Amino acid sequence: MTEPDSTPVLRAGDADRERAVATLRHAVVEGRLTLEEFGDRVGAAYESRTELELARLVDDLPARTVATGAPVVEHRALFSHLVRNGPLRLPARTAFRSLFGTIDLDLRQATLEAPEVEIAVHNIFGTVTVLVPEGTDVVVDGGTGLFASLRLDTTTSVPTAGGPVVRIAATGIGGTLNVRTREPKRLVQRLLGSAP
Repeated sequence: MTEPDSTPVLRAGDADRERAVATLRHAVVEGRLTLEEFGDRVGAAYESRTELELARLVDDLPARTVATGAPVVEHRALFSHLVRNGPLRLPARTAFRSLFGTIDLDLRQATLEAPEVEIAVHNIFGTVTVLVPEGTDVVVDGGTGLFASLRLDTTTSVPTAGGPVVRIAATGIGGTLNVRTREPKRLVQRLLGSAP
């Protein structure tokens, strides 16, 4: 008969939780976790009471850092509609240009290549919508130029401590920039191809 495991279950301390969060942060930068997965695991890490619970959150991840370069990847919507969604990789620096165009950028399944990514949005009389997961730390610079409007709807989403930062630098005239954590019904329809 096998004897029961007598290994004591050790209580986790704040330092243990922070080490687990650091491992998760490196994993999301490397593309091993999506932003949503990162948020879920970080929430569970801060609620963990034992070292065993923390170990289960990171046992499929290597604990290491990553060096990232910063080339700018550019996308354009010129009198057109550009959609980027799904499990895409977001470089440290990305530029989106809209000239009388529509851009829908859904980052809920994205993986980031740096702890802080910069999205430069140059929008001239277009509409750019950036959808981020709950708990993402979003910083928006600009977006309120001549005839431009900015709608920032992340008020119900508290940034995850120690998580990645998405920095949006907006320029241009007459454009609309929407940054939100929940998609409106019409965006759902557009992404599914069912809009009239």
